[in-house]
Amino acid sequence: MAQPIKAVLFDWGETLVLIPGMIHSAERHLACLEKLYFEPRAHDSFRGLQDYGIPWPEFRTAYLAATREQISRSAATRREHRFEDRFLSALRLAGLREIPQESDLSDVVARFGRYIAAEAEIIDGAVEVVSDLARDVRLGLVSNYPYAPVVSATLERFGLRQYFSVLVVSGDLGWLKPHPDVYRTALESIGTRPEETVFVGDDLENDVKGPKALGFCTAWITRGQPQRPHPDADVQLSDLRELQRWCAACLNLRQEIS
Repeated sequence: MAQPIKAVLFDWGETLVLIPGMIHSAERHLACLEKLYFEPRAHDSFRGLQDYGIPWPEFRTAYLAATREQISRSAATRREHRFEDRFLSALRLAGLREIPQESDLSDVVARFGRYIAAEAEIIDGAVEVVSDLARDVRLGLVSNYPYAPVVSATLERFGLRQYFSVLVVSGDLGWLKPHPDVYRTALESIGTRPEETVFVGDDLENDVKGPKALGFCTAWITRGQPQRPHPDADVQLSDLRELQRWCAACLNLRQEIS
């Protein structure tokens, strides 16, 4: 590593938090969707998914089709879609002719987000690693996720939000990793150069190759899964807690230089 570090940028899903998402845990995600569909009416103005008159099996099928189509399009274009658009597409695929109001869709998405955040699980060691590093370096988070409030809610729930000065979420930015603008936005916000910033994550394309192309230091979390060493990964870690030891060596280098 050429320079000591001043900041660490973390990926979110599968790096710090296990989220009920369609890519890694589709059944958990659909269980949240089912809770949303069958949730009781809270007040007279409440409009739930059942109120659109589409039976649960048909809506579930339509939601699966809409999600797959939008995830595939996002992967091809690197443009993020919104949960509101996902639900609208699902309702249309299920045969709904009316166009729901944006406020109704936003309300459905907000309630869905709360179910997802409540079912999230923290990665072993995440709390100790983040809180420990925050004493010495600036911390940021960079995530591919359509709905930023879920990211914030999970960080609050597990006591991590206080440690991050920067949150860059594709649902707000519009671009997905590994688009360069995602990493550049994070760098501008946290105020460091790529060569003095470590990017930490589990995805080879988004968290290693993408940031390395801009000059970042990279830490690839493989969770004990056999992986061939990759030239774009400065360090390959089987457990998030190994990051503390590696960063400590970098921080010692900074102290020696200063």
